[in-house]
Amino acid sequence: MSPPDVDATELPSSPGARLRREREARGLSHQQAAESLNLDAMVLTYLEANDFAALDAPVFVKGHLRRYATLLGLDAEEIVSLYEHSRQPLSEPSLVPKSRLDMAPVRGKPRWPWVVGGAATFFIASALIAYLSEHGLPWADAALEEPAPQVLQEVPATTTLAPAGASTSLPAPAEGAKAAAAQPAAPAAATAPIALEPGQVSLRLQFSADSWVEVFDGSGKAVLYDLGKAGTERTITATAPLSVTIGNAAAVAVAVNGRVLPALPRKQGQALARFGIGPDGSLR
Repeated sequence: MSPPDVDATELPSSPGARLRREREARGLSHQQAAESLNLDAMVLTYLEANDFAALDAPVFVKGHLRRYATLLGLDAEEIVSLYEHSRQPLSEPSLVPKSRLDMAPVRGKPRWPWVVGGAATFFIASALIAYLSEHGLPWADAALEEPAPQVLQEVPATTTLAPAGASTSLPAPAEGAKAAAAQPAAPAAATAPIALEPGQVSLRLQFSADSWVEVFDGSGKAVLYDLGKAGTERTITATAPLSVTIGNAAAVAVAVNGRVLPALPRKQGQALARFGIGPDGSLR
């Protein structure tokens, strides 16, 4: 059951406080909520403490906030909006009253550096034009004075006549090249299959749109914990069983040991897909 409605002014203004209040109202512990989300309990502790810097990139923070809010029955977009608002930098306090600041004239940047720089550029350009109009280009005059290189005429070799009765046919040098080109090219070496150790599986992910992915191996270690960009592909090899969570399942094509999965298991109406992979490559 959801907690009773309260006045909006009594709700906490930080996303962590809202999540902690709702979790405690539902009687859930950190460990119970973490097991439902397949996350480490410390991640939920950081979220409720508003310690978002400990969770790396903002895209991961938003993903965790949406999943946690959905589990607790809260509006995920409202929680993310509170997080975005908390990240906006606060303006530095001023010792001058606001009324005097409003009345103060707006001062722009000084223009004298531009004036001095423009005048210096004008004088330099004028001096250069005057010098060139009087003396011309010195390297152009030097190029005109250089004597033209003497071209030696090649004398053709004297043709030797063959004696009568001798054959004048010469072997065409192109025949050897034609014979070499006619030989069939050696077939390209076939690509060697990926060698997998016992208990390992190969997982290939192709992203047609942005989607965050979490992959944990049998020991609970995070093998892949990243945001897949549209048009990219990721291939990993890890020890089974694997625990896979994909945020935007409709935009990700998955292949296990070279076998493409026709569809990812997910609940109706949800974009999230969560499944396991056994040592033989079968889904769980």
